[in-house]
Parts: sequence; structure tokens; C-alpha cells
Amino acid sequence: MIPGSNELKFQQTRLDSWKSIAQHLERSCRTVQRWHSQFGLPVRHLGGASGSVFAYADELDEWMANRGNPLREERPEVRKSQQFVPIAHQDPDSPGKSLAFSLISGQDEARSAGMVALADRMWESLSSQSLRKITRLYRDATDLDPGNAQALAGLAFALLSQGLWGLLQLPAAYAESKAALRLALEIDSELPLAKCGEAWLNTVSNRDWQAARLGFDATLQSRYPRRAAIIGSAALHIAEGSPAKASRLLLEAAHLNPLASSAIEWLCWSEYLAGEHARALFLTGQCRAGGRHGTVEVAVEALASIQFEEPGVQIERIEALISQTPHTDVLSGALGFAYAKAGKGRQASELLAAMTDTRSMQRAHEPYAIALPLIGLNQIQKAVGLLEQSYRNGSIWSLGFRSDPILATLRNDPHFCHLMSRLNYPGSNSGDSHLGLVG
Repeated sequence: MIPGSNELKFQQTRLDSWKSIAQHLERSCRTVQRWHSQFGLPVRHLGGASGSVFAYADELDEWMANRGNPLREERPEVRKSQQFVPIAHQDPDSPGKSLAFSLISGQDEARSAGMVALADRMWESLSSQSLRKITRLYRDATDLDPGNAQALAGLAFALLSQGLWGLLQLPAAYAESKAALRLALEIDSELPLAKCGEAWLNTVSNRDWQAARLGFDATLQSRYPRRAAIIGSAALHIAEGSPAKASRLLLEAAHLNPLASSAIEWLCWSEYLAGEHARALFLTGQCRAGGRHGTVEVAVEALASIQFEEPGVQIERIEALISQTPHTDVLSGALGFAYAKAGKGRQASELLAAMTDTRSMQRAHEPYAIALPLIGLNQIQKAVGLLEQSYRNGSIWSLGFRSDPILATLRNDPHFCHLMSRLNYPGSNSGDSHLGLVG
């Protein structure tokens, strides 16, 4: 009830928590805590300043009527301005925040909330180019307001995505993402975006397939952030060795938001893994025509070309892609594989040497990418070692090892078979061969 309305007034109604006080004043817990600290909102403490609190409704109403009128217009509640948020629907002023966060000024709270709202909106048209800007917004929002759970969860998701797309090094990106998620969940243990991020980390980093499945299913039931949970469920199907099932879910995710690149890029990859190489090439061409040019999409175009086109066409296409998108590891690895299969062993060896030259290497290359020219050159044991490293690092590409056509020549190799028997994939060690995901 808003104080001063014509509805029946509370008569000596006792409110026994910050949450009930906040609900009575139609503000967040954090806002009423700040009013108490800075302006003397009549809230009593039991057992000292750190003890439990209570207040009387009529005293609160009188305080608002006499001294609180200017505060009503202090700023609009964030929950009323973020109804559009596509990946999370939560008031950043979570009831789980401690009184310590009340020291943050209302201006910083508002600026932080505004940055989160903008970053959340930018997810609607997500691309690898915009992801850095999104990450910056979330980080600036957490700098202004360390108690903004939605900003922390958004930062965790952005860091995770940068790692998956090859924009940040693994596993450092996962370590930062886990730290941000831990803080977000300490503030609000039920925040859907944080729970979904936790499920993603269980998929790509912890490889806890059962926990990931439960996390995505719970997120899908809460409806927010639905698209991220659908893509995560598709990733589990890919790990299970069922890319066709993944494609069906990814089509649903793409229809939810046609402007966002993530679902389309995953769909290109799942079609490649399912052996639909012509369709994968068609989809990557559509991405380019629509102005999308992500790292996963161009890598899939190269991989699908190797399976579908003549050697000369493959090499010409991949070389053109590298000129347009340099420093994309899997593109370089695919070119090395294509050189080797076309009988150009010298070029393949030179490219491999450049990828593994520690003297000139400014960053660690994706192990899966380095394994590709080794496979083409028939150096299988070295390649298998790199594939294991890719899995241990939490690479997106390692989710597809069961289906990846470029690894087909390894299926009967004893080194590769031994590796796959040791790695923890759904259905291999746990007996969880059918994940039963919500779609």
C-alpha cells in the first residue's frame, strides 16, 4: 500500500523483517535500509544494530507522510523499468543484500541499474563484436554497485561467453565467471540468470552433466533466461552425441530472438556435427549475408567445407576466411588439415610450426585447432594428447568429440578409443544416455 492512499490504514501492524517493511512501502529492501541509515526511517533493532528488525506500519506511514514525500520521487524502482529484459527478470535490489550495501549512494545504484538494463537489452542482438561492450557494461555496473546481483550474474555470463567464443583464454575466463557467480548467488540464491550460468559452467568446465541438466530444466521452468537455457540444453545433447536433437532445440532458440547470433552459430555447428554439411554451409552463408561474422560460424564454415567440397575449393575458401577473420585458431587448424589431405605436407608442417612456436606465440592456441593439422599429417598420438587437453580446458569444441566428422579417422585408433573411454561424457561413465531435457 502506498502511504497517503485512501485505502484502510494499518493500525499498529507489526512488520518483522526488512522484506515485510519493504513490501509495505513498495520499495526494495536495500532502499528502505538506506532510508533507515541516512534519513531515520523508524525501524527498531532487537539485540543491537546487527540484530533482527521490526517496525510498525502506522509509524512508517506517518514518517512517509511527514518526512518521506521527497523520497517517493527519489528514483523509479528498477523493477518497473526492466520488464523488457530478455535474459533475466529480477529487481537488482535483491532482498538478499546485506545492510552494508546501503552505504552505496542512490545515484550509484541508479547508474549501475541503468548499465545492467542496457547490457541486458544488448543481449537481444548479441554478436561477438558486441560481447566485449556487454562485458564492460556489467563490469562497470559491479564497480559502482558490488551488491547488484544481476550485474554480477551478467558479468559471469559475458565472461563465460567470451571464453566459449575464443575471445578470452580458457580456463581463466571460467575462473572469473565462477567468482562472479559465487558473489551473485551469495546475494540472491534464486536469481535465474545466476542459476543458468551455474548450469553452463557445469557443462563446459565442471562436466557435471546431471547438475547441468537439472539447472537448465529449472531455468526453463522459470522462463528466464529461456534462450540461454535452451542453448545449454542443446549443448548437453551435443555432448551426448545427439546433434540432431540439439539442432531442434537451437531452431527454437533462434526463433525466440532472430537478431541474436549465439543460437544460429550453435545451429551451424550442430548441423555440421550431424553430417548436414551442405546445410551447415548454407547457414554460415546466411550468417554472413545478414552481417554476422562470429568466430564459431567461420570455423564451422571451414570444417564443413572440408567434408563437402573438393580440396582446391576447400583451401581457397579457408584462406579467404583467414584473410577476413585472422587469429581464429580453428580456421588455421582446418587449413593445416586441408593442406595435409591435399598432399601439401610442407605447407601443413609450416602452419603447424607457426601455431606451436612458443617464441612468437603471444597467447595459447586452442589445442583442438593444433590437433587438426596433426591428424591430417597422421601424427595421431600427438593429436590425441591435444584433444585431451582441449577437453580438460573446457573447450566448446570438445563437447562435439563424439560426433565431429573431422575425427572420423580416429574412431578405430586405440589411442583415441582409450581417451574417449576415460573422458566423462554423458552416457559413458554415468549411464545417463538419455538426458530427458525440457525442450
